[in-house]
Amino acid sequence: MRPALFLCSALLLGVTGARAENWVHTRDNGGGLPMCFDKDGVKTGADGLTRYAVKMCKDTSAQYYAVDCTKNFKVELLVRIYDVGSTDKYREMTVDDPQSGMAVDAAMACNK
Repeated sequence: MRPALFLCSALLLGVTGARAENWVHTRDNGGGLPMCFDKDGVKTGADGLTRYAVKMCKDTSAQYYAVDCTKNFKVELLVRIYDVGSTDKYREMTVDDPQSGMAVDAAMACNK
C-alpha cells in the first residue's frame, strides 16, 4: 500500500509542477505592510533577463518581475512587470529611485 501512495504523490507533484519556494521577509512597503521575496525562485531566462517573484507576505499569489542584471542600476533600471497569471504579457517601468522597494528587489535578484 505504501509504494502505491508514494507513486501517487510523486505523480501529483510532477503534474502540478511543484517547486520549492523560499519566501523571506525583506522589507516593508510604503504602507508598512511586510513584503516577501522568493529567494529560491530567481532564474535567468534564455533572453538574459533575471526573473523573480515578490508578494505581500500574507498574500497567496506573487507578482513576477524581470530585470537585466548587466545594466548599471545607477544609470538605468528598467523593470519588466508581468501581468498577474501571465508569463508573456508585461509592462516595463523605469525606476528612478534606487532606494525604492522595486529597486531593492531587483538588486536582491541580481545578487542572488
